[in-house]
Amino acid sequence: MFSDKDLVARSIEDMAEEVADLQALARKEREKYEALRQMEIELRRKSVETRPVSDELAESFWQEAESLREESQELMRLFMEHKLRAAEVQRRIDIHDQIESLDGYDEVWREAARARRG
Repeated sequence: MFSDKDLVARSIEDMAEEVADLQALARKEREKYEALRQMEIELRRKSVETRPVSDELAESFWQEAESLREESQELMRLFMEHKLRAAEVQRRIDIHDQIESLDGYDEVWREAARARRG
């Protein structure tokens, strides 16, 4: 799940770009998945309709549908992998933002302490 990118310090902009890229890739994979599933359903329907006329042709439709199902499952796996990776990188960005906001609070506390003494 970790990549070489995790081993180097990266800017927030780089990580945000990676999140956007991963989400775009996941969207494309999801669209391809849905298209393949529709084609699979259509081929299975054709197979059932063709069975009384030609067992051989019906079987070829069914086998092609099985192939599309396997391909669509791989696309769904990639979709989930990319969504999880994007969420992981986004979590790192969120943690960075929280740390920066805490650093700001430290400065506010210091200023308040100085004002109280003065």
